[in-house]
Formats: sequence, structure tokens, C-alpha cells
Amino acid sequence: MSNIFDYIQPGLGIKRKLRNFSILLSRYIDNGLIYKLRNALNSYIERKIISHYGADYRWSDEKSQNVDSKHSNLGYGLANYALVKNLRPKRVLAIGSMYGFVPYMLARACQENGKGVVDFVDAGFDIADDVHKDNHYFGQGFWKKVDAKQHFSLFLDPKYITTNVETLKDFLKKNSHKYDYIHMDGDHSYAGLKRDVGLSWPRLVEGGIMAIHDIEFDYQELLRKNSNLRKEAGSLEFGVSKFWEEIQKTHPSAISISNNYSGLGLLQKRKVKKSKKA
Repeated sequence: MSNIFDYIQPGLGIKRKLRNFSILLSRYIDNGLIYKLRNALNSYIERKIISHYGADYRWSDEKSQNVDSKHSNLGYGLANYALVKNLRPKRVLAIGSMYGFVPYMLARACQENGKGVVDFVDAGFDIADDVHKDNHYFGQGFWKKVDAKQHFSLFLDPKYITTNVETLKDFLKKNSHKYDYIHMDGDHSYAGLKRDVGLSWPRLVEGGIMAIHDIEFDYQELLRKNSNLRKEAGSLEFGVSKFWEEIQKTHPSAISISNNYSGLGLLQKRKVKKSKKA
């Protein structure tokens, strides 16, 4: 197809100069204006996400989810998002979240894929409730206090996420869904995590991925450094790192994404090869 430059006599050199000018102008608009505007908008949106969905747990703990609000880095949320964008799952299971950061990132990926839904499950335990002193894991009872659909309406169509305030065991009793991606961030005790993985692993499809948060979290070291936290912690037990150490020995696909604080572990459910008959 012809364009305006084809009607200019090349002997005059004008055609080449205009084409070069057009390229420079296009680069200036793309790099100097559009790209900078995009980055500014992204920075604004990502800071809002970190704040609204509590990626820093609303007490400036940016290391746990590996976020960096100064540079609008969504850390482990971005890692989960990228995996779901690539897997293009039909269904995702997110277990546990204080204010919804990772469930939001998973649902956002589904929305951008144009398919998939996140089933978010949280028991709603509250650190202020003595009944949950052994298993609150610093939860604020948030999901019993808010309208989850409204909460997840910031930068998201809520149709891509369901919120279920109950234990994982009770939730799984009610349905027979299979999942392409599962994120574990609920009960952090050794026995509790082992139970939850045992309940959810059979629901993971072949080729699906399970992500486990806090695989390298040193709870006792944290308590030694923070005497005030020791009072709130009560009799909580953290055993995720122990569980991960064990599963790495038996699971060939185990991958650790370390930040030298919390860590994120990934397991892929591979197809079991049937042994050949002699």
C-alpha cells in the first residue's frame, strides 16, 4: 500500500528525511509520552493495590510478600499473577489471606485472561478472639467484618472471585471442583499445612501448580527480635519450613523462590508414569 512518502521524489532527499523524522516523532511519542504515562499510571495503581489489599499486612511488613511500595513492585503477588497468566486456568484455589492481596492478584490474572475464577477460602480467625489463640496466625477476622464483593471491586470485576469464610475442610465438602492452581497461605503449623495439602492435592489437576507461602520463615527468630509480637503470638506454632524441607526430598518438581525471609515454594503435579509390565 502506498503512502505519502512514495509521492515525494527521492532524488531530493526529502523522502528519507521525512521518514527519519516520522520515526523520531513516533519514538518520542511512544517512549517520551505514552510509556512514561503508562508507568505513572501503573505506579499509582500498584501502590493502591498494596495499600487496599494489605500486601504489607498494613503494618509495613513488605518482606513477607516481597513487595516494594517505593518502586511499585508487587513481589510474590506478581509471581503468582504471572503463573496464572501463563497457565490460563479454569479454576484457582486460594487458601488464606489477611486482606486479600494474593487472591486479588490471582483473580486479576484470570480477568485479564478472559476466563477462570478464584475460590478464595479463609476461616476468618481473629487474633483478638481467645477461641482462636492457637490458630489465628495473626488474622484480623477481616472477612467476617467486610463485604468481600465490595472489597474485591477495586481494579477487579468481582465475578472472577468467590469468597468463602470457612475452613478448607468444610469448603471442600461442599463441592467437587478441580483446580489448575492452588495457593496455600492458611494454617502455618506443620500439622495444619500437612492436613490442608493432603485435602487439596487430590483436587489439583495433572500439570497444575501448588504454591506455598512462608517456606523459609523463621518464626522463632522473629519472636527473639520482637518482644511485643511474642505476647500476641501466644502458643502459635509455625512449621511451614519443616514441611517444605521434607517435601523437597520426595518431590522432584519442588522449586523455592527465596527472598531470605518468607519464601515461596512451587510444586507441579506431574503425570505418574505407569511402570511397564515385564
